[in-house]
Amino acid sequence: MLTRFRFTHFAALTLSTALLGACVASPTDTAQLTADQPLSQRSNHGLVEATVSLTQPEIARGPNDFSIALSATNGASSPLLTSVEASMAAHGHHASAVSIDSDGQAFRAVGLDLFMSGVWQIALDVELDDRSDVVEFSLDVP
Repeated sequence: MLTRFRFTHFAALTLSTALLGACVASPTDTAQLTADQPLSQRSNHGLVEATVSLTQPEIARGPNDFSIALSATNGASSPLLTSVEASMAAHGHHASAVSIDSDGQAFRAVGLDLFMSGVWQIALDVELDDRSDVVEFSLDVP
């Protein structure tokens, strides 16, 4: 019986450690993004290059606005930003930009509410010539 008791506690400790590890990422896994330090990232299928910057000085807990420039890697037509989503899979949290504005060349994602401190996975859904792609990166919200 004592062996079963020890095993149960060991299993609980192992599970707790694994769950904590899933919630915490290394600082090198997250993008360094400020108003003065944009992020350049290629989409998963290589269709688009995105340059993302904040409209406020630094990333913060709560609503954030992003300036996003997209360029087609083949130089042909203009990409379209269709959505900006954020998630914290370990906690089941999800957020979407309230709106996406465009001046024809650049986009502004408004009101992406990163309401909890920690690492958020950001996904920019894009379309180019009837093809879909996504630009993904992580942000660490203080």
